[in-house]
Amino acid sequence: MPTHKIDFFYAHEKLCDALYYLATGAGDVRERILSAYSRFHPLEERHFPEHLRNDFKWVMDQLTKYEPVYDHKGNVIIGQVENTLRHIRNSTGVKIAEKLLFLYHELNSYLYTR
Repeated sequence: MPTHKIDFFYAHEKLCDALYYLATGAGDVRERILSAYSRFHPLEERHFPEHLRNDFKWVMDQLTKYEPVYDHKGNVIIGQVENTLRHIRNSTGVKIAEKLLFLYHELNSYLYTR
C-alpha cells in the first residue's frame, strides 16, 4: 500500500494529542502513557516516513510485551498495553515517552522544513 503525505500529517496530529496527555496527565509516566496511547493507538508504521518506522515499531513493541488478562469466560479484563504498563519499570516508561517525543519532533521537521 503506497504511503501518502497525508498519513504523516495524521500521525503528527495523533502524536501531538498524545504528548498533551503525556505532559499534563495525572499519575506516573506509565499511567500517562496509557492515556497518551488512547490518542495514538490507531497509528501504524505506514503513517510514518520510512526513516521513522523502526522507532514507532520500537514503541509498539515496548507497549505490547505482555498478553492481555482474561477472566474465566475468556473476556479481556486488562488489555495488552495496560498489562504491559503494569509490569514495566518507570524508567522504561520514561524511555517510551522520550521516543514518542522524538517521533513527534522528527515528524514535525520532516513535514515543515522540507
